[in-house]
Amino acid sequence: MKQDPFGNLTDWGTVLDIFEELAEDGRLVECQPGLIRILRFKGNWRLREEVLKRVGEIRAPSEDLFRQVLTVLADDNVYYDARVIAGDALAAMLKNVHAASYEEFSSAVKKIIEKLKQTPQPPFFGEAVERLDDEIAAASMLEN
Repeated sequence: MKQDPFGNLTDWGTVLDIFEELAEDGRLVECQPGLIRILRFKGNWRLREEVLKRVGEIRAPSEDLFRQVLTVLADDNVYYDARVIAGDALAAMLKNVHAASYEEFSSAVKKIIEKLKQTPQPPFFGEAVERLDDEIAAASMLEN
């Protein structure tokens, strides 16, 4: 399988069909570069949201995919709904990263959380950030 089977992202109906088929077959792990491209594509909010909703299912997400989802969370130019979904996705992704990478990834998320907490946020986004922070804190307590 190609790592980016999605083709022209402006043909979003076809892209969604391909994405759904891969997700249902549990094959999203095979096309992480394509998922990153979708997350970077600003031309269709629906594609971005659908990917964000499902990336948490990927066993062993790549560092690049993880960092792209983190970028969505941190980007003040991205609308809040996508950022909330990105926060939820990151919480799920942290459960699936290799143990050796967990500390590095959770530290990166903590830095973004601290940055986001320094400025006032809309309540629903602030709550999403707090949920993510709580997930990381709970996981850290389990390790200790």
